[in-house]
Amino acid sequence: MRARDDRHRDGGAGGSGGSGAAGGAPVRGLSHVAIAVRKAEPLAALLVAALGATRGAEELLDGGALRVLFVHLGPVTLELLEPRSPEHTVAKFLEKRGEGLHHVSLEVADIDAALARCRASGVTPIDETPRPGAHGTQVAFLHPKGLGGVLVELCQAGGSGTTSG
Repeated sequence: MRARDDRHRDGGAGGSGGSGAAGGAPVRGLSHVAIAVRKAEPLAALLVAALGATRGAEELLDGGALRVLFVHLGPVTLELLEPRSPEHTVAKFLEKRGEGLHHVSLEVADIDAALARCRASGVTPIDETPRPGAHGTQVAFLHPKGLGGVLVELCQAGGSGTTSG
């Protein structure tokens, strides 16, 4: 956890992630890292057996078209994305790129303010407005072309106070 604590301290108003037109750094920390898979069970079982991971919650999103299974490795949460429909964007991702890293999710306190800050800085949102995510969160994705080729999800906790299951 020390790295996370240092990141928060260094990212304040005096750090490189510091102040701007929208105030201090809007990112609170890493919510999760998402991995696109054809089947979540084999990878979840391997992570448990090989690395001592614990299985977290799972749920269906997008009208049942996407199964998400959370796996916890100490302070790190992985979100395994298993499409249940060939039309889902994750299924199309798998067709084009195969299994692997899908996105990095960053926890924010105020998703609307974070989206506004991104737009003002020239980062293009994929989602113009936040939408429902797992565990009652609100999420919005940012286009990878503006962020070093990585799909980034902004994630604001819902009523449960947790974004990682």
